[in-house]
Amino acid sequence: MYLALRPPWGHGGTTPPADAGVVAMAPADAGVAKPKKKGHHRRSTGGGSTTSGDEQGWGSGDYVEETEPQLVQLTAADRAMEWRGDDTTRPAQKIDMTSGAEARSLDDNEIRSTIDGQSGAAQQCVMAGATNTNLAGTISIKLVVDGSGHVTRSKVQAFHYMFEHGLLACVQRAVGKMKFPATGSSTLVTMPINFN
Repeated sequence: MYLALRPPWGHGGTTPPADAGVVAMAPADAGVAKPKKKGHHRRSTGGGSTTSGDEQGWGSGDYVEETEPQLVQLTAADRAMEWRGDDTTRPAQKIDMTSGAEARSLDDNEIRSTIDGQSGAAQQCVMAGATNTNLAGTISIKLVVDGSGHVTRSKVQAFHYMFEHGLLACVQRAVGKMKFPATGSSTLVTMPINFN
């Protein structure tokens, strides 16, 4: 908005002052109404940083609704739970009579300790697959861990929508990097990930 001022010397017939050539000079942000800008700075005192430029400070406060991500509208098919991945049937066990070590499956403490310390990447996959949705629940991951502690096969139970957005490949990469204790025998491990 530009404001035109009528000079006081316009009708009196008196000689204008020497600098009468410039009536008013509008700043670069003259289109910004001052009361609104003050209101924006009041809102930003709740702990956020205030930008120094008028245009930057203005743009961030007035268009919040337009920048917030909209939730994806999911169909019943998107919400259907399904399994995808490898066959996780536990392989037949081979007994080695020549070595003195006793082969055994992983115990609960070994499984829990490994999952607690190494499941972060798989959890990030789950959160990424549910971005901008209101999906919530438990994603189940089945792993076949061989006798040396490596994950050789895995499959995932999750929402159809999440699979369509790269969940399976992401989870299989993540769990493939997990390392369990070596026990000499394969173990079938189920790893649940809860999210809401």
